[in-house]
Amino acid sequence: MKQKIVYTGYIIIAAVFFLYYLFPGDAVTSYINYQINSTSPDMKLIIKDLKPSFPPGIKLFATDLLHQNQTIIGADFLEVKPSYFSLFSKDKAFSINGDIYDGSIDSSVRIANITADPEFDIEALFGGIQISQIPAIKGLEAYQISGIADGNLVYGNKEVKAGKGNAVITLNDSMVQFTPSLFGIEQLEFKSINADFEIINQRVTLKKIDVASREVSGSASGSIVLRNPINKSTINIRGEIKPHPTLIKQLGNVFPVEMISGQKSKTGGIPFRISGSLDQPNFSLR
Repeated sequence: MKQKIVYTGYIIIAAVFFLYYLFPGDAVTSYINYQINSTSPDMKLIIKDLKPSFPPGIKLFATDLLHQNQTIIGADFLEVKPSYFSLFSKDKAFSINGDIYDGSIDSSVRIANITADPEFDIEALFGGIQISQIPAIKGLEAYQISGIADGNLVYGNKEVKAGKGNAVITLNDSMVQFTPSLFGIEQLEFKSINADFEIINQRVTLKKIDVASREVSGSASGSIVLRNPINKSTINIRGEIKPHPTLIKQLGNVFPVEMISGQKSKTGGIPFRISGSLDQPNFSLR
């Protein structure tokens, strides 16, 4: 009896060993890319390494999702696990958790009608993400943005075939550096930025964004129409800022203080507008 247990244990360990070290990562990666490309010809997934995990799942290392050969988002490590009960049903469910830009992501994905045109829903929580490492933000030339992002995202294509969702993001300890300087200001630091977005197809509607810092506070709303490449996306955002004494002093080197005061609305804020594209935005006080 003991001998049978030993042999059984040996077989299990050997199977696990060979499954892990001889796992056909390249073949699985090629299959995943084939399925993604069948759904959207412009999308491609690059995975440096792929291994099975236990309980049954897949570990992905150095993963990048590309759209028309431009990296949209990447992750140092992801672990994908199926909901075992869903494997026997029409709708499949998975959890995807991992490390992304020095932060973490915890998400669930539900896929129905697995064909060339599947329906899907995604719910994700993320935290501690260094946004300065995100490729689309890294590529901006007129300004550099840094900060730590936390938030949640809900996105799917059941209501709108091209995709619809909402995102709520909080950015802490953030900074914007302008190149060249904006109205004589080289950088602005923010204690917190809170934003609420709606995403439908290629249009991102900024329902509201609130900013607070030692130098300025304010709010805004507007829209961003996504283009390819992403830094060519067009912006139309309007809002009001309330400069604090430190910023008023800086602006006073460019504009007369009376002019700044004359721009104020009834609420005490200065109206502003941001237009143009992400890589070449136009800032105006009006």
